[in-house]
Amino acid sequence: MSQQPRSVNSAPSAAPSSPPAAAVMTQMVYGFWISRSLQIMAELGIADIIGDVPKTAEELAQASGTHAPALRRMLRLLSGLGVLIKDEQTQAFGLTELGEMLRKDSPGSVYGSLRAHGHLLSWSAWGDLVSSLKTGQPSVEKFMGDSFFGYLSSHPEDAAIFNGSMAAYQSLNAPAVVGAYDFSQVRSVVDVGGGTGTLLGHILQSHPHLKGALFELPHVKAEATARLNGMGLGNRCQVLEGDFFAKIPAGHDVYILSQILHDWDDERSLKILTNMREAMGPQSKLLIVETVLPGDNVQHFGNLYDMAMLVLVGGRERTGPEYSALVEKAGLRVHRVLPTYMPPSVVEVVPA
Repeated sequence: MSQQPRSVNSAPSAAPSSPPAAAVMTQMVYGFWISRSLQIMAELGIADIIGDVPKTAEELAQASGTHAPALRRMLRLLSGLGVLIKDEQTQAFGLTELGEMLRKDSPGSVYGSLRAHGHLLSWSAWGDLVSSLKTGQPSVEKFMGDSFFGYLSSHPEDAAIFNGSMAAYQSLNAPAVVGAYDFSQVRSVVDVGGGTGTLLGHILQSHPHLKGALFELPHVKAEATARLNGMGLGNRCQVLEGDFFAKIPAGHDVYILSQILHDWDDERSLKILTNMREAMGPQSKLLIVETVLPGDNVQHFGNLYDMAMLVLVGGRERTGPEYSALVEKAGLRVHRVLPTYMPPSVVEVVPA
């Protein structure tokens, strides 16, 4: 029997299994509107104002000093994204599991990251991305008249925002690093450029037999000491002052460079690695905790972070072969690369 033409009133065909290219591209084009809304939510402290008790738009506006009708529109956007949930009877907005991550003290909080990436430094740098693409230099220097780290060193309030972001990011990465690497046969570990000790503290708490050291610039010592003491690690961990561009302390089993090398170009990274090689003994190991790029044609968080390093500090993320080539110049070799469930991998490096 011949097939009859389908009536105009017949049921439509099933939706395509994947969205059309135009829909995907539209989401990409307008994606920064979402991140900006989340950044402002963090800046206003909306999630902490809500806390454990849902609140109406009017209550949130009064507490945050915003215009209630305008704020209600953003709350609607965020509820549609699954960050908030609205009770239609009370008209109050509460936090979802995603929304809880915007609270300052919530486990896995992204509050610090939102504050940092919503900062003028970040927005100015990304806004002039074309400058970095043309020159290969961080665009932020044109706006701030100084390097990223130079600016932060003279602006402590801004530095606190970015330091908070790094501490939050390290707190997410730390369990992943501990889960990926076996520290059971290690006696001592030093975190070089380890900030205020978030990663090192987690490692030591997870391995009571370990002794550790944090190697940082002098202005970080007080905060790092307080944090590590607060974690009950004062008797097993010391804070050492110094500059990894000058000299790194010798005599440890394992050295860690976490989120350090991606801040610097190859020349300055090689200087750090050369100093590291001088400090390491024949049996020492170096753990480079960084996002290892998979190469082209792969969607990966590291590709975004690579661009951030370009516009902010002039550094870069690297592929596995690029890390191998870089460490070999310092008399080292990559022994293995251990993925974690977070973006960074643990690149284990040994003397060549």
